[in-house]
Amino acid sequence: MEGLVESGVEVPEEIHILANEPFMIATTYNSYAINGFKFHTSSYDEGRPVQGSGVALVAQTSCFENGNNVDLVMRNKIYYGIIKEIIELNYRNKGNIVLFKCDWVDNRIQDKWVKKDQFGVTSVNLKHLFNTGENMLDEPFILASQAVQVYYVKEGPESDWYAVAQSKPRDLYDMAVENEIRNPMPDLDANVDLSGLFGDVVHVRTDIDGVIVAERKRK
Repeated sequence: MEGLVESGVEVPEEIHILANEPFMIATTYNSYAINGFKFHTSSYDEGRPVQGSGVALVAQTSCFENGNNVDLVMRNKIYYGIIKEIIELNYRNKGNIVLFKCDWVDNRIQDKWVKKDQFGVTSVNLKHLFNTGENMLDEPFILASQAVQVYYVKEGPESDWYAVAQSKPRDLYDMAVENEIRNPMPDLDANVDLSGLFGDVVHVRTDIDGVIVAERKRK
């Protein structure tokens, strides 16, 4: 950092802020809204009718091709996970960064615990996780701004497999500005129509009773 400044390189203000390191005390949340999504931690999801802890990330990574341990290739890969913690770091009161700590489905070997069927529907096995933070080399954190919200539909009462459906942003309007640089949220399954497979799939749980709220009578 100091070398760049001394050599006359213009360093963005954001880099100066991040270089100062955050306070050692962080703030945690049960839920966090960003990009039209409202994310929850998995513990906050328990007992609630709405599922909000499913998350996906598109990243370039190395992986083994065709289910073997020999052919290593680089490609864009989708990671599917469950949010365990939401943490906000305070950089000396000059900037804040929100991180999601997640348990990620093991996708190191293609088509083993994350697979796609003949209809193009992705399924994940939530019993096989990695990068949970238990090991020193694990990488469980992502920026909240990187997260795409998904929800998981259990494929059977005794199954550990879940079909993945991408949530749609709510209350988010396309206010296009001329010459604006934009990073649209990726469409994880652009060509998949889940309605033909599951009917009208919604990200509301049906395994617990709902509560009927009667309209309050005005006096």
